[in-house]
Amino acid sequence: MAFDRKAAKEAIQAKSGDDAEFDEAQVRAHDFQLKIAQENNRHEETMRRHDLGFLGRAFGGEKSAPTYIAFLVMVAMMMGAFYCWSRAGEAGQATEFWSAQAERAIAFAASALAYIFGRGNK
Repeated sequence: MAFDRKAAKEAIQAKSGDDAEFDEAQVRAHDFQLKIAQENNRHEETMRRHDLGFLGRAFGGEKSAPTYIAFLVMVAMMMGAFYCWSRAGEAGQATEFWSAQAERAIAFAASALAYIFGRGNK
């Protein structure tokens, strides 16, 4: 009886490396888990793409898009200020008007720049 018990314990503890059915089942289970992970990632990517919208695709997600847009506004306003200054240099009586427009453009550009740096501190 002791011999049968010892053989049974050894059989339970012995690891067989030539069990083809078990190896195949493990490979199939691993492949199945990979396919599930791939499908979850594809679904998450599709949902993010739908959530971003038109501006999100161009400027990034909700965290970076406002900063990029503020930067574009700042650049546009600085270009507008240079345009106004060039017009102020050419115009005789309208110099005061173009100077005031340049000041407004610079103020708008400065507020966009302040938004960019203020957002970076959060």
